[in-house]
Amino acid sequence: GLSLLFSVALGLGGRFLRRMGPCVERRAATAARVLPPVFAFALVVVLAVASARALSAGTAHCLDHAHHLHLCLKHSVAWGSHPWALCLVIASATFVGVRFILSAWAHWGAQRAASRLRTLGTPIGERAFLVPSNERFAFTAGLLSPTVVFSSAAWEVLEPEQREAILAHELAHVAHGDLWRRAALGIAASFGALFLPSRVLRLWELSAERICDQQAVLAVDRPSTVASAMLALVKAAPPRLAPEGGV
Repeated sequence: GLSLLFSVALGLGGRFLRRMGPCVERRAATAARVLPPVFAFALVVVLAVASARALSAGTAHCLDHAHHLHLCLKHSVAWGSHPWALCLVIASATFVGVRFILSAWAHWGAQRAASRLRTLGTPIGERAFLVPSNERFAFTAGLLSPTVVFSSAAWEVLEPEQREAILAHELAHVAHGDLWRRAALGIAASFGALFLPSRVLRLWELSAERICDQQAVLAVDRPSTVASAMLALVKAAPPRLAPEGGV
């Protein structure tokens, strides 16, 4: 319910957040994904601690709180005897587990891809490698050791200032920890309302890209250079070249 409420509020305030800037927009998207599960887990912990204290004091917790819903560590096992409750727990655990496994698999694959490309590439800067390829691309991959991968085709078609802009953009992803933050948000989204997390995560990704664009502008001191470099890459590139788990 909180996830649904936060997602709707984020959608209604989209224009206002965009005017406030990408940093505010990204913080709002992060809060919309992280706060609901954090609040839910905190509530369960508080109720469980209250029940444990009551049991240690010898208090009949359920009899003392029959007028409202509560969490009782002594009698809550009976809840699992209902078939619908068991189905709900299994379905929820399966959904969260599958989402977590798919996310972990994607990032593991991205880490392997980045490691292989590093062995084929030539260092062109801090955490950046130039790899031989006929496709134009530049992306960052690898959760444990983020690596910027720049194709030779993209390198050759760009002017020196444009190359600097693209490198600054990708290295900003590394500096901001966007890969591990995106992975953490993906896990938090597993506990949220169905279908809405993808929209919020997309908003977070777009905000992160705008922030990195700003870093690139500061590096080359010309917004037009950043824009022309991005256009030169996407104009001839396939829709998706970065591995799942890369940016």
